[in-house]
Amino acid sequence: MRVMNYSEILCLEDANTSKIYLHREGDFLRAYEHSAYFFHRYVSDFKLSRRFIQVVNRYVISLSFPSATLKKWLYAYPCQEYTKDILVCDIEKPWNEIEYQNWTELARIEANPGDRYTVYTSIIEHQPVYKTAYDSLGHILDLCKNVEKNMREPYAGKAKNLSYEITYGVRILYDVSDRNKHIEVIQAKCKEILFVLQVLKDKRQISLDAFALASERIVSVSKQLEGLRRTATA
Repeated sequence: MRVMNYSEILCLEDANTSKIYLHREGDFLRAYEHSAYFFHRYVSDFKLSRRFIQVVNRYVISLSFPSATLKKWLYAYPCQEYTKDILVCDIEKPWNEIEYQNWTELARIEANPGDRYTVYTSIIEHQPVYKTAYDSLGHILDLCKNVEKNMREPYAGKAKNLSYEITYGVRILYDVSDRNKHIEVIQAKCKEILFVLQVLKDKRQISLDAFALASERIVSVSKQLEGLRRTATA
């Protein structure tokens, strides 16, 4: 069988949610995209490569290692021949799209260290965690419009301020030097706003349905950030 081209490799990887495909390239084995994610996350954090491939018009993430060391790294995951030039093993780990998207950002920074302290708001704004936080901000601002005057301070005002701080904190996440600490700060604000929303619900300033939706979004932001933290420290 002929060697796969980039279009075929990416088609295979875009549908891959449970396996590591290793492509023979001379004396090395190379994993691309989803396969690279699984290998980097669960086997060994080899150095990542990120290149723009003109023929497919996208950046491609990969990692490689000497084929002679295959058994050393994948002793727990038996490999089989997928084709003459490709090995495959079942990683037996759950697929998590949010963690994968966060990992791709980690790969971008690792492959391009000079990018670490540069503003990348256009990147974070396309991440699911930012969309969730931004939707939550808009929802909470709308809820606070109908709060009675005697409950606007400190409760409604506090909710609005916290929702803004959470969303802005997520927006600048890729530009801070200590992301773990930054995530802890945002998560603490998530816990605080959940309590404020509960007070507003108990005082019948917001409905149970509105409280449930707002809380669900805030909890989702916190969980997605935790997923990013685990990916970064894995």
